Amino acid sequence: MTFESWIFFMVIWIAASIPLGPNALNCISSSANYGFKKSLWSVAGIFIAAIVHMMLAISGIAAFLNINPMLFDVLRWLGVAYLVWMGVSMFRDEGEQDVQKRVSGVTSLQLVIRAILISLSNPKAFFTWLAIFSQFINSSSALGPQLVLLAPSALLVTVMVYVGYCMLGLGVNRIFSGDRKRWFDRVTGSAYLTFALLLASSDIRKT
Repeated sequence: MTFESWIFFMVIWIAASIPLGPNALNCISSSANYGFKKSLWSVAGIFIAAIVHMMLAISGIAAFLNINPMLFDVLRWLGVAYLVWMGVSMFRDEGEQDVQKRVSGVTSLQLVIRAILISLSNPKAFFTWLAIFSQFINSSSALGPQLVLLAPSALLVTVMVYVGYCMLGLGVNRIFSGDRKRWFDRVTGSAYLTFALLLASSDIRKT
């Protein structure tokens, strides 16, 4: 792979990672509620899920899901159900503001697991990895050396983007207090429910 091709890959991957989605909302919410340091465990969960997405794409399992409607639909509806649960949970949030008090209410492991489940709940991630990687893999060359460059680059961008969303959560924590924080939770919950609705009403395989 040439340097120019790698730069183009990075630009494409950054563009694909930045849009606000369930992972970004989770990072912002975790940072606002539990503090920046603890929210980094959410990034760790996203990183683990990204490795899973990447391995599935590389192994061709994502392509199998794309041609197996029943298996794809089961996975898609599990994703819908989890996003609905997250949205309802945000609506039920009491809007507490003391970060130190809320930190004790969740463990690092819980944040990691929640981030993994949120990320894996969206089947579109499989196809994102598959679609972008397939454009930069040279089938006439050995796969290993190409992945040695592409895989760490993609994972590094993923981590940097979501650390940035965690930093954004610090501003949310300062700006949204009291009733304003409750409104933020409601908006975040509504966004989760919207993602669930979009996931339920669209066939990602046709996009």
